[in-house]
Amino acid sequence: MVKFSIIIPNYNKEPYIKECLDSVFKQTFKDYEVIFIDDASTDNSLDIVKNYPVKILKTPHLQAGGARNLGLEVAIGEYIVFLDSDDYLCENALENLNNLIIDEDIIILNYIKNENGNLTLKKEPYKTLKEIIANSTHLGVPTKCFKRNLIENLKFPIKQRFEDMVFTLEAMCKSEKIAILEEPFFVYRKVPNSNVTKEIDLETMLLIYKELLNIYPLCIKYPKYKDELLIRLKKDKLDKRLEIIETLVTTGENHFREYFK
Repeated sequence: MVKFSIIIPNYNKEPYIKECLDSVFKQTFKDYEVIFIDDASTDNSLDIVKNYPVKILKTPHLQAGGARNLGLEVAIGEYIVFLDSDDYLCENALENLNNLIIDEDIIILNYIKNENGNLTLKKEPYKTLKEIIANSTHLGVPTKCFKRNLIENLKFPIKQRFEDMVFTLEAMCKSEKIAILEEPFFVYRKVPNSNVTKEIDLETMLLIYKELLNIYPLCIKYPKYKDELLIRLKKDKLDKRLEIIETLVTTGENHFREYFK
């Protein structure tokens, strides 16, 4: 067993892969493995990755969720870190993380947002597990380090955008102990044509709505956090989301961005 398994899904991110992998292999802490899952890229991504000592896996374009599932199947680390191939680790990130860990189930990872060269520190403002479940807007799995045995039976949905919200919420509901790494752990690069920056069309709205509905079963499965999960659902404005979907279906007018930035 190694301390960290770093799982990196990739689809056509050739311009960013070298910086991503260099940031990992320049880390002062060395007790880790890197699992790189190429999700049927059509660029030269793999030509770059083959120059690094990483475990390379391939998926038939299952999107990030399917790629991460495959990574979890082969990971042997005590803790799991998910890093997107267009992002990169901060200096000494793994050293800082290792120094913090005692026996936590989840470590919250702050990060830096890089938008066209403008860098902004993004920190989790909430401190307790219940507050984070109810209120946090940082639900992407790269913002968490997970103990592997906590999430080994969880799966991401495949072929779907915004696939990690319910995964993260369920992992937090399962956890007993969390910590927050105050130093920024990685740099999130906002790039054109990524899943996050693409227009939210009807199909995506329906997938998001479906994912939000999947929070209700968590209320039953984890009654300890039912109130917090219901607070989150209320904030997610299911009625307004459904209204926008109905308007788009009937008139073709898309008002999603007006209400959900």
